[in-house]
Amino acid sequence: MTSTERETQFNIIFVGGAMRTGTSLLQHTLCSTPSTNDMMFECHHLTSHVKTYAQWRNKSDRALADFFDGLEELKGFTKIQLDSLLTSIHRQQHSPRDLILKHPELTPLFPAVAELLPNAKFVIMVRDPRDVVSSMLVVAEKQKKLGRSSNMVAAQRDMKKLTHIFLSFYQSVQYLMKVARNRVMFVKYETLVTDPDQFFPDLSAFTGLDFSTFNKDADWVYTRLRGKNDSFDTKIRGRSISKDSIGNYKSSLSNEEIRQIEDYAHDFMKTFKYSLSTFSELKADTD
Repeated sequence: MTSTERETQFNIIFVGGAMRTGTSLLQHTLCSTPSTNDMMFECHHLTSHVKTYAQWRNKSDRALADFFDGLEELKGFTKIQLDSLLTSIHRQQHSPRDLILKHPELTPLFPAVAELLPNAKFVIMVRDPRDVVSSMLVVAEKQKKLGRSSNMVAAQRDMKKLTHIFLSFYQSVQYLMKVARNRVMFVKYETLVTDPDQFFPDLSAFTGLDFSTFNKDADWVYTRLRGKNDSFDTKIRGRSISKDSIGNYKSSLSNEEIRQIEDYAHDFMKTFKYSLSTFSELKADTD
């Protein structure tokens, strides 16, 4: 077997989804099983390698010619890099049977990951886009107070721009489903925080993980001490599973803002069975 044909001797499961959808909670859930690593920091390094490959695989043969003998050699080179990186990560994580990796920004690159790592699996978190946008606004406000910039800060309170940021994480998922459908599973945030036992049998069948000892009241356990993130942390982060964040949008967004999000994210909401608002239970808009 050549170096480009090598495959890791452990299972790799990627956690994906848009920011503010609960990807860290999903990571915690998977990493609470006996055969996995503890929670890790997000895999920025791996994302950088995949991003470079995704950019260069669309270059012309002329652009590649001085560096590689075509696309297949570029692909083989990148697979060697990923094999070495994943082997290092696996060793650093005390060689678990199942390696759990997460970085929301890697989600749009999942088709490239699926191509480079043909045995990897993908568990993708989805959440009500109205709650996601509501959470984005909270983060943006914190970032502004700290003097930081981001696409969320730049969007201000533009529902179209914020919804686009959310949806951009899933733009390539449709293609991923075409090329690797049997390696993809979606998890709804609302199901995870209200009744995790409901979907554990399916999640176990898909990942091969054992959730029989999962403790929904346990706090998160990181491989190394994690510092505080003043922009992104919430009062429930790192704590036991809680449904306190479901429906927060009802008190933080106006009816018109909710209507706009539902319009822009209509297809997403229909696909994942999120009901449109009747506005009968929402707060009354005030001048």
